[in-house]
Amino acid sequence: MTSEPFRRSEPRPKMIYVLGMILALALALSFILAPGGRADEGLVYLLYFYDPNCSICEETHRQVLEPLMAEYSSRIVVEERSIADSANFELMIKLEQEYKVMAGGIPEVFIGQDVLVGAEEIRAKLKERIEYYLARGGDRSLPAKVLTLVPTPSSGASSVPENLCDVCAKAHGFEVPKPTPADQGAATAKAIIYAAYFYQPGCDECERAEHDLKYIQDKYPQLQVRRFDVKEEAALNQYLCIQAQVPADKHLTAPALFIGQGYLIGEQIRAPAIESLIAPYLSSGAPEPWAGWEARKQEAEAAIVERFRSLRLATIAGAGLIDGINPCAFATIIFLIAYLSAYERKGREILAAGIAFSAGVFLTYIGVGFGFLRFLASLPFLNVIGKWVYGITMLLCLALAWGSIMDYFKARAGKTQEMALRLPDRFRNLTKRLIRRGASARQFVPASFVLGLVISLVELACTGQVYLPTIIFVLGIPEWRARASLALLLYNVMFILPLVVVFLLVYFGTTSEQLMAWLAKRTAAIKLVTAALFVLLAGWLAYSIIAL
Repeated sequence: MTSEPFRRSEPRPKMIYVLGMILALALALSFILAPGGRADEGLVYLLYFYDPNCSICEETHRQVLEPLMAEYSSRIVVEERSIADSANFELMIKLEQEYKVMAGGIPEVFIGQDVLVGAEEIRAKLKERIEYYLARGGDRSLPAKVLTLVPTPSSGASSVPENLCDVCAKAHGFEVPKPTPADQGAATAKAIIYAAYFYQPGCDECERAEHDLKYIQDKYPQLQVRRFDVKEEAALNQYLCIQAQVPADKHLTAPALFIGQGYLIGEQIRAPAIESLIAPYLSSGAPEPWAGWEARKQEAEAAIVERFRSLRLATIAGAGLIDGINPCAFATIIFLIAYLSAYERKGREILAAGIAFSAGVFLTYIGVGFGFLRFLASLPFLNVIGKWVYGITMLLCLALAWGSIMDYFKARAGKTQEMALRLPDRFRNLTKRLIRRGASARQFVPASFVLGLVISLVELACTGQVYLPTIIFVLGIPEWRARASLALLLYNVMFILPLVVVFLLVYFGTTSEQLMAWLAKRTAAIKLVTAALFVLLAGWLAYSIIAL
């Protein structure tokens, strides 16, 4: 038997003949679960859910699934489902509930008793999971789960997806019958349910929330959602937060959904929760949350200004410092330092690269805050760049951790010249020749500045929640512009402070002979601490990727 080819299930029209489908599914189920001598004995089944508009999903298919299907050939059955089809999305939601997934994402893989969320987790763990289930003689539990969760045709379902059992059914000489379309009758008018949804460009949580919203809208056509950029419509968000009694630390955050007197924030915006939120309004409808808010616009704006007035300088400085300690910026710094150090760039060259990187971050945040670069923050490809930076740097950290552990043992044995993280002599000599021919830190400075700019745009959707939007909003009020400008400058200075400190430590560490001599006497211990640091940072990055 060969593995299933890459299939993209297409939406089908609404269907009936429920009894016929149930009978067919029962036959297929009895075929799959019957003991002994089965044609699919030893197979591992997996379901891959993807977004057809997601470049990460396409890369995961091309770089992960295709090689695995080629390697394992007839031993795995792979089925890929587009969540653009509401029936597939509904199946994914039900599987998430079955597998008790706390925070879903896209793409997702279900295999055996496991679910892998996000491209990086799929890349890191899928092969190992396939090997695990093959070693146990295969796993057929997933098709059985799918059969029990396949939605029956109703006015809320747009299609009925094909089942994993189709593979086995065809091998046995029959196919699961597909119900035919039937007249559903004229749709009855239903009361409209209005909803206000706030998003932020570049926000991964917002992307997942969009899929859940679309699914519920397909299921309940009477739900009409109006979308707002939370930074552009800060006053409206503030008004609705006050009306719904949202906790203060969740004001001006995204994603956020308001229906009637209820709300959902962040990871709460999932299809089951949205369905529960609209349930009381299915018969009566829900009014526009924004209706008549203009009359209270000044009140909402005054509430934002009041929050700004309540922010002490220490609070703003602390918020900037905490936001500045984030994995992406530190991972990029480590990458820069490791690269510069490997090529024996020291002293002023490292300092120049550090200043350029920090300046890129600082000026980008200032530009976005004052509105000069705000359009850049909405570019769709920044999300993809951010995930690649996280993933590549995580692998680099693991490589450096392994090298540091090897160096620890060599340093204990007194073989410091053989340490793995030392550049080989032939490369070191080549570097010296390049330097003599005119290579200098000037080549790294522009690249470091651009890298700082890109990284800060990627971080923008995940940092400065509440504080930064509040400051940016108040910048638009003439009488508060001067004070808000000073607050923005203070926030950004504290934001880049951790970056500056790291580069200064590296600078003094590579220029102080006494410090270098002290470090040389403690090489083994330092290598061990460095390895632990790299492992922790890699774990931090892995968690951040999965959480995204």
